[in-house]
Amino acid sequence: MCPSEEHDSCCEDKISSLPDEMLIMIINKLDARTAITTTILSKRWRDLPAHSHTCYDLGVDDILPPRYHKLKQMVVEAKAGYVAEKNALKLAGSHAFRDRFFAVNDWMWRVRRLTTHLQRYERWAMRRYVKRVNAFLLPPTNVQQRSIQKLRLQTFGTSNCIDQWITSAIGRWGVEDLELIIDNSSWRYDFRLLDECKNVRLKRLVLSNCYHHDAPNSLTFQRLTALTLCKEHISHVCYVLRNCVQLVDLSLKHSDYNQDPLHICVPKSKLKNLQLDNCNVGQVYLTSLPCLEAFACRGQPIELHYGEVPRLRHVSLNFLQTGDNGKDGSLCRLGKLFLGIPPPLEYLALQLRGGQVSSHF
Repeated sequence: MCPSEEHDSCCEDKISSLPDEMLIMIINKLDARTAITTTILSKRWRDLPAHSHTCYDLGVDDILPPRYHKLKQMVVEAKAGYVAEKNALKLAGSHAFRDRFFAVNDWMWRVRRLTTHLQRYERWAMRRYVKRVNAFLLPPTNVQQRSIQKLRLQTFGTSNCIDQWITSAIGRWGVEDLELIIDNSSWRYDFRLLDECKNVRLKRLVLSNCYHHDAPNSLTFQRLTALTLCKEHISHVCYVLRNCVQLVDLSLKHSDYNQDPLHICVPKSKLKNLQLDNCNVGQVYLTSLPCLEAFACRGQPIELHYGEVPRLRHVSLNFLQTGDNGKDGSLCRLGKLFLGIPPPLEYLALQLRGGQVSSHF
């Protein structure tokens, strides 16, 4: 055999010539991510009958090299150094002002230089990520329908394909559990675009930097039973509860609310579980949530006022007093957690941390 023939024999794809039954057995032995990559590389594998995987995690972080994450940590440290020097500059006397000024500029230059490298990695990764997700969610119409029960997409908000991905995942593939994480940016998808779709089965939705103010008006939102909103202004909570009539679980995470009071009064709500995670809220008024059974809050201390919550039995509070929260710098007192008319709780978990925490009622 001549060298060229031997080379062609080695490069020949012999696995794809196997019967469908054997190929399906091979795919079923793979994890979901590897199975996706396999079906993208070959049309022969892509057109196989749907296999047993129903949960998929497609994250751009899986494409980024370890060097990117090291650079990202360096950026965080450089930004911290910049803030520290900037604060020191404000306190510096005239004799030290010049040195502090140049130190601030030095940190600023480091942040910009490292950020430029990060953005180069992100553009490189997104080009590959878009091809991968397009092949998975936007294949030709003649491709056999696959079963996608749960899907997680983690991406940067720099692709014009995001709207198509969401519409296809929910409207075409009938995803029941969707997580959409937008990093380093934000995206506003109008869920009303799905109102005409007949294959919508979405029940659980997680959105990070991807909330549209008109979303609760969509039929898709009105069918949800579980919703998590990350990095969104939580003033929408009552609006969401009034429109999402089937909602049972609601989680709000890392939301900025400027220490203002949060009043929740939705007498017709079916909500059973409410969670606030690191939301900048000063006071929470559970004014009227007749079906609420469990409430959890983690982050800065709050004042908790109970109203019409007759079914509330489980409360979990995990607070960290940092010393700079609160408008008046008041201490976190246990008495502030039981204002109004506390219901007869069956389970109460309290974790109060920080030097200024007080256990006095």
